[in-house]
Amino acid sequence: MPRMTGVKAKVDGAAVELFAAKGIDGVSIAEIAGAAGVSQGALYRHYRSKDELASALFSTAYLRTGAELDAIRASRPGFASRVAAMVAHFCALYDADAALFRFMLIVQHDLLPRISDQKRVPIAVIENTVAEAIAARELDPIDVAGGAAVILGVVLQTALFQLYHRLPGPLLPRAPSLARAAIAAVRALG
Repeated sequence: MPRMTGVKAKVDGAAVELFAAKGIDGVSIAEIAGAAGVSQGALYRHYRSKDELASALFSTAYLRTGAELDAIRASRPGFASRVAAMVAHFCALYDADAALFRFMLIVQHDLLPRISDQKRVPIAVIENTVAEAIAARELDPIDVAGGAAVILGVVLQTALFQLYHRLPGPLLPRAPSLARAAIAAVRALG
């Protein structure tokens, strides 16, 4: 009998879609397997539980996004350039996979404490960007966490409005104006 290929990818994709739409508690293993077009047994060959599946998906995506933002931070000169690139990165992520974006940044906050490398999470990278801008005197001294919250808040609120069909079209074309708004809001905190 030929072995099924791509089972894990099918399960991962279906789970992200369902978790983003209904939350982890609102989804059963049977629903995930059904949406993936695989048996529950096939799902269990890759994950011992729904909790393990959700945690693995979240941590992989969240740490990958943190690493991508850290690469932006390290490769861009100056606060404004870094923020603009990070905002564009978030917008592109939303446009490419809105369900993953929702699952990772809007729906599943309870999974964050399980991540072991807190230095590489997106919010920590954004906080580092704000702290470095303060140290370089590009920003007046402000609460670093508050500055990071403002930057991410501009992106998240816009994504929510797109999700609620209040804003049409993709987010990436909006990235330059969102970045300007985020930078202005952070500067206003000083």
